[in-house]
Amino acid sequence: MNNIVDQYTLMLIKQYWEKPKARAEIQLKMRAWQKIVDLLRAFEVEYDLDHARGKQLDILGKIAGIPRIVPMVLPRIAFGFDNNPNSRGFADRFNALREGAPFARRFEPQYTSMQLTDNQYRRLIRAKVSLNVTSAYIASDERISIQDVINQAFAGRAYVVDNQDMSLTLYVSPSVSLDELRLIRRLNLLPKPQGVRYSLVILAEPGVTFGFSNNPNSRGFADRFDPTRKGGIFARRLING
Repeated sequence: MNNIVDQYTLMLIKQYWEKPKARAEIQLKMRAWQKIVDLLRAFEVEYDLDHARGKQLDILGKIAGIPRIVPMVLPRIAFGFDNNPNSRGFADRFNALREGAPFARRFEPQYTSMQLTDNQYRRLIRAKVSLNVTSAYIASDERISIQDVINQAFAGRAYVVDNQDMSLTLYVSPSVSLDELRLIRRLNLLPKPQGVRYSLVILAEPGVTFGFSNNPNSRGFADRFDPTRKGGIFARRLING
């Protein structure tokens, strides 16, 4: 029984069972304890990673070692031309929706901080916890593997390949932005065995990227006479080492 007021009321002995004052006294005393019990039971929900939000999530992030505000992630917006997505032109005094940007300074950092939303924060906390207990194998049935952590960090939009030379290559989907990739690298969430490094990060996606016939996850050339035969897009190298 969750309600301890009712629980202790049922424990009244027979001679006090029909005494209104005895019943009222035990209920009065147990209401104070009911508040304490409710508070303790709320911890289980409020601090569950799947349900926590706001300050509760901040506490879980602090325990896991993931900050809510991550420095040096987002490109700094500065005045520039329209072919640069990280630039702004002149503001319009008659149009509040048209924002301007200050001129870049020579020694100003290229990137600025990013504040994570609850959903982003929750996913990265889970990836960090997985990273702390991961095995040294790409795939494992017994423990959390390197690929499991990659799946968690990128929400299933990336995979890792062992190059058999003490290096790994990370393949990320085109749906992963450079800002998101920079965030995960900044938080050091790419798992790897000791002495092993990530040699490349490549923009590619299974079943979409161009490749040869010995790779079942690649596509070949398109056929102009067969619209059902779609060609692949070329993979793009994002980061070296």
